[in-house]
Amino acid sequence: NSTSSYFEIHNTRSGDVAGGLLTQAACERLVSDVFSGYARAVRIANEQRNKEGKPLILNCYCNAHARRKFKQVESPFEIESEKFVALYKKIYRLEKIAQKRPPHRILRVRRLMKSLFEQMKSFAESLENSISSKSTLAVAANYFLNNYTELTYFLSEPDVPIDNNQEERELRSPVIGRKTWYGTHSIRGAQTNVILFTLVSSCKLCKVNPREYFRQVVSDIHEGKAQPTPGEFKSHSLEQTPAGVGTG
Repeated sequence: NSTSSYFEIHNTRSGDVAGGLLTQAACERLVSDVFSGYARAVRIANEQRNKEGKPLILNCYCNAHARRKFKQVESPFEIESEKFVALYKKIYRLEKIAQKRPPHRILRVRRLMKSLFEQMKSFAESLENSISSKSTLAVAANYFLNNYTELTYFLSEPDVPIDNNQEERELRSPVIGRKTWYGTHSIRGAQTNVILFTLVSSCKLCKVNPREYFRQVVSDIHEGKAQPTPGEFKSHSLEQTPAGVGTG
């Protein structure tokens, strides 16, 4: 599981922003929804990476978005949509089991999902000539078929998650807060916000109390010491915990 979070803020949703970030990043996989801006960002980053001889980024798409489209199918296709949803329910049940296994055994469980995805693919293909292309079922089925490779890439990569739900949960706080704050009123305020969101969210992922973390950071700043990341703070705290004492 991820133990760090990183936020940036810009005044545009242009793919150029993500492209610039990905060009400089070390990542080789991008898990996202099927948003054209992300596809463009990966294309921009890969063009530069190709020139520099660096590994290219591979798009991996979020299965929660595909499942959601089947859940939103309207009448008269409830029976067909329920079949897709039921198969996805089995897939997510297996993923829950996989995440309890050590990293080297995750793929052993995920291999069991392959036949379930293939069933969905066959069923979606069988619908192509029997329903209106404008129906919500056709839209959901086409979304699944058109992005099948990217949706199933995680089956062969233990470090790739089945969806990007965790990232969307991380984004929820600033998005909801944005409606309350009506802006940060200054560039410096916006920059401060993303730094704080990055640190607090990382603390939450590491199961570190943000107040304790910031208390240590402020103390280190006053003493002229290097400030730890939330992950480093947690590791140091565990090292200082006497043997036999619970950490909660």
